[in-house]
Amino acid sequence: MTPWSGRGTDFQTLDRATRWPLYGLSASEVFFVQLQITGDPQFPAVQAGMLMVLALAHAVACIALLRAGLAYHLGGRRPAILLVVLPVVLCLTGVLVASQVGGGADGGLGFERSPSGEIALTFCAALTGALASLLSVGRLFVAVAVPTVAVSVLETVAESSPRVWAVYYAIATGSAAITYRFSVWFLGIIWEVSRSRDVQAKLAVAEERLRFARDLHDTLGRNLALIAVNSQLAAELLRRGQDGALERMLDVHRTAQDSMREVREVVAGSRATDLDSELAGARSVLRSAGITVRVVGDGVALPPQAQAALGWVVREATTNIIRHSDSTAVRIDLDGGVAVGSVGLRIENDGVAGPGVENQWGTGLTGLRERLVALGGDLAAGTESGGRFVVQARLPLQDQPLDARLVPERES
Repeated sequence: MTPWSGRGTDFQTLDRATRWPLYGLSASEVFFVQLQITGDPQFPAVQAGMLMVLALAHAVACIALLRAGLAYHLGGRRPAILLVVLPVVLCLTGVLVASQVGGGADGGLGFERSPSGEIALTFCAALTGALASLLSVGRLFVAVAVPTVAVSVLETVAESSPRVWAVYYAIATGSAAITYRFSVWFLGIIWEVSRSRDVQAKLAVAEERLRFARDLHDTLGRNLALIAVNSQLAAELLRRGQDGALERMLDVHRTAQDSMREVREVVAGSRATDLDSELAGARSVLRSAGITVRVVGDGVALPPQAQAALGWVVREATTNIIRHSDSTAVRIDLDGGVAVGSVGLRIENDGVAGPGVENQWGTGLTGLRERLVALGGDLAAGTESGGRFVVQARLPLQDQPLDARLVPERES
């Protein structure tokens, strides 16, 4: 398992600072066993050699189990059964060899000689620490408590044994369990934070892609509709042999150039929408399609952010009117001001194809609503009686300066 491919250096440092002390603590088992053996000059040489070999093998097995357990705890595969069985068998073997050194001929536990008992505790503590990443907190508590009770019972039965090994066992293995388990928990927190940062970065990329797609859709939609209308009108004029086809094709050329410029602005991230410009563009496009347009109000006094948001609404609504309706008349109302603390935009057209249009929102209207909701506003769209389709947008202005009232009514 490659834990930190593509992740930050800070997280790598925290990961290593948590892992390697645990590996070092498991490896120190060999040092503690050697320390107990060399501390007793009368310790049998044969058993000392066996215990050192067992301690070395057990330390390696515990480190391998700990590493696999950490990987499993962090979302990897479950360790192989051999990795679990091997350190358990080595631990039991080490405890058995240590008990033979302590004697126990009078029925004791075999740990009357102090180094023997401490060596056995070292084996048990190392095994408990290695298992800490595989067991839940409850199971780890049971793994410490059950042997403690068993040792206590044996001490009670074997009256010649000093009744301290149960306490020693609880302290040694309990300390190992707490130390390892806390480190495993902390390592999990580090990984969760790192994963969260990765997810946040991916969401930021996805959001930027969505914004770019939405801007591209809104930018090209109206212009492509205008090109389609003008080119169709030019073809009809040519077919009838009437004048005006050249002017329409020049309009197509200008619109195409404007589209290329606006696409470059979108790619550069510098696209700014002016409400009055969009209103003027809407009038031009709709009139080119033979639709009567009436605009009430303007957005001269609105802050740039509000103008941009409402400008996109005008652009998308105009595109939808040309593409999806047989309109003959459109009315655009802009109202609001400082007194009410908000601005409203209503775009109404006739020529709706059929009922149920409000349930057929496309990506354009959905993107517009997302824009307005991000600014605290909202967007509604649907059919009304008489076969009219209405788009209504409202945007709060209490946090945005409004220089002057909106022009109450300007008809064009």
